[in-house]
Amino acid sequence: MTFLRAFFEGRLFDKAFLEWMTRWNPIFFPLRYGYGLMYFQLPRYFSITPLPEFIGHSGSTGSFAFACPSRSLYLTGTLNVITPSRPFSFMMNLVRAIS
Repeated sequence: MTFLRAFFEGRLFDKAFLEWMTRWNPIFFPLRYGYGLMYFQLPRYFSITPLPEFIGHSGSTGSFAFACPSRSLYLTGTLNVITPSRPFSFMMNLVRAIS
């Protein structure tokens, strides 16, 4: 999490580099991909309350490291499951619980 915060707060390199990395390309709904980063945000019609965007990366076995810039949240961990979508539902439920 220390690395993730330093990465997004511009303490590791110039913030212009992060802007370059976040030129999003759709890969499959609802994910977009930049240069080594994923962008995830469900459209409003999927939830009663709007969900924020998440920027980071997820592994194929439940690991994840994401920032939620609008809420100043940083989420890292592993769920030890072979379900790539599990971290995304976990993050959404966590944000709903603390809102």
